[in-house]
Amino acid sequence: MDARAPLGLRERGKLEKRQRIREAARAVFREKGFERATTREIAERAGVANATLFAYARDKRDLMMLVVNDDLDAITDAALTPFTGDRPLLDQLIEVFRPRYEYWAADPDFSRHAVQQTFASLTEGESAGPETVRFHARRPKIVAQLTDLVREKQRLGRVGRNVDAESVGWLFMAIYQAEQRQWLIAEKPDVAAGLERLRALFRIVIRGIDAARGEA
Repeated sequence: MDARAPLGLRERGKLEKRQRIREAARAVFREKGFERATTREIAERAGVANATLFAYARDKRDLMMLVVNDDLDAITDAALTPFTGDRPLLDQLIEVFRPRYEYWAADPDFSRHAVQQTFASLTEGESAGPETVRFHARRPKIVAQLTDLVREKQRLGRVGRNVDAESVGWLFMAIYQAEQRQWLIAEKPDVAAGLERLRALFRIVIRGIDAARGEA
């Protein structure tokens, strides 16, 4: 008899329960917003006890992060691929962020609550729940990809070698985060318009680091 079979069944049960909690949380947050939603209602809709709910997320904010984490992990993993070819830096940057704009635009009301909580969670520090920690751990991965992209352009002579690639990567990320919040204010955020605004701001940065080639 395979001794691993019972563990496999338990793991499948845990994953199934987690998915029910995730779907219930998404539905309640969508219907009531973050402030009016309660963990008790989410637990009831998921068909689990309150104690079980808190085994998967520390609090209501952590539940919100649980809802978006799987989606954003998939988007990030798809984007974390080596860039090939000598394509314009600006076009490659938009490729990185386009899926995020499309994701947030698909459900604007829910997205506004989610984005608001991502920034509110910055004050939690070490007390943050596991899903919130998981959410914030994603940002350095994206910055690392952006940094690698800038370094590749330096290798090709498209960006000055005296430019700190990591600082530029963080700058691109900061611009995206600021623009994302502003863009979501619209009743129906338009992906094309949001990306065009992002492109215009990225272009300003790229002109600056392109000019640095003459200073290297």
